[in-house]
Amino acid sequence: MTNGWAMAAKIISVANMKGGVGKTTISVALAQALAAGPSKAKVLVLDLDAQANASFWLSGQAALTAQIEQSKAIDTFLEDAIIFEKPTKLSDFVRPAKAHSERLFVAPSSPNLRIVERELIVFLSRRHRNLLEVERVVSTLLDEQLESLRSDFDVIIFDTAPGISALTEAALRLSHVVVVPTVPDYVSNLGLLSFCRTVSWSSNDIANAVKRTPWVVANKVKSSRHHELMLQQMRAEASSHDHEFNMLRTEIPSSPQIDEIASGLDMDGELAFDTEGAGVFSRLAAEVLDLATRVATAPSRAA
Repeated sequence: MTNGWAMAAKIISVANMKGGVGKTTISVALAQALAAGPSKAKVLVLDLDAQANASFWLSGQAALTAQIEQSKAIDTFLEDAIIFEKPTKLSDFVRPAKAHSERLFVAPSSPNLRIVERELIVFLSRRHRNLLEVERVVSTLLDEQLESLRSDFDVIIFDTAPGISALTEAALRLSHVVVVPTVPDYVSNLGLLSFCRTVSWSSNDIANAVKRTPWVVANKVKSSRHHELMLQQMRAEASSHDHEFNMLRTEIPSSPQIDEIASGLDMDGELAFDTEGAGVFSRLAAEVLDLATRVATAPSRAA
């Protein structure tokens, strides 16, 4: 284990069924802050989003294109392992990131992942597996494959696609902490409670499932009356007796610089935030890592 850490990897999912709330930006920024920051963690990002933005940012366009052409993306792993029943290892699909390559790694995605995910559902349904069993097959496969990776990394981060899919559900089931980015506005919060309820009881062992409350992070926060009112409501919900989510202390401000970086094509493998942006994500990374460490070392995995 790196850095003298005694534990197997802490597993974090970044998820929300709504798109455009900053899941991938936060996934990559967390990974970068943990690998390059004071913790000096060895970090693996597992990209489960067919948009493959995290893979693009971490690998660079040329390397990612080559990996996809060489069938070294996670869609090939899933297809080989489940449909073709080939002996295959997820570790063979892990590659160093372009920046911080000694401590930051990625198992890349590709646009073909959406097609493969549909193939998995059709393939398993023809064998009389329902959707819950499809999710369980994927979750069990990833859990088995993570067995060796857990000892090689300090932190494993799942970047998930918008919505709830078999891949996202598998990631939720395997995670110590689920981070749910959301923008504090009315539209972005319409489905937040519903999504968090599905996260709370995600488990391969439904009969013995323990509630795991996800952690919401307010992203793209503006100094507006509407955002402040929504934040007050969200904090009140998080502190209520029967709350469905917790709130992270760190808030990510709305920033043209962060938005420009997140939509750029020339990052050269790194999200190059200014001092203020880097500080925000460093604080978020420290807070999330502390939560994941506490859950990972607790007698149960309840958060």
